Amino acid sequence: MMLKCKRGSKGFTLIELLIVIAIIGILAAIAIPTYSDYTKKTKVSGVVHAMGGLKNAVVAYLNEKGTDNASAADVNAIKNIYGFDFPLQYANAVSVNVQNDSVTITATVSNIPGVNGTLVLSTTNWQDASAWTWNQSTVPEKFRPKQ
Repeated sequence: MMLKCKRGSKGFTLIELLIVIAIIGILAAIAIPTYSDYTKKTKVSGVVHAMGGLKNAVVAYLNEKGTDNASAADVNAIKNIYGFDFPLQYANAVSVNVQNDSVTITATVSNIPGVNGTLVLSTTNWQDASAWTWNQSTVPEKFRPKQ
């Protein structure tokens, strides 16, 4: 048995096309902001990753030289000794502050639209790997690393 199309029912009606367009519009309205947040978070993650590398270089430097010889000016020494160069694509300033056993690494986030502020990785005991926190960061919370 063959099915026959009625004459005049070839294609989609206007209302069917409008419904499909409306559904696509709703999905796009949800997906575009979510995608934008994901790309921003990925860029901030690049800064966080680089700060982790700098943290490791600082700890190695402090193990080797001790805290008495460390100062904010030693960031360049740390970079030179350990061959670490902080990428400044999304952070325009990076600083390290060492006082006794306390270490603070600060990066000012830049070149990411809608994400401004600083990421602060700090500890009161640099020898304890679990003591490092992101508590003083001013970057919006949804872009910050989890504790």
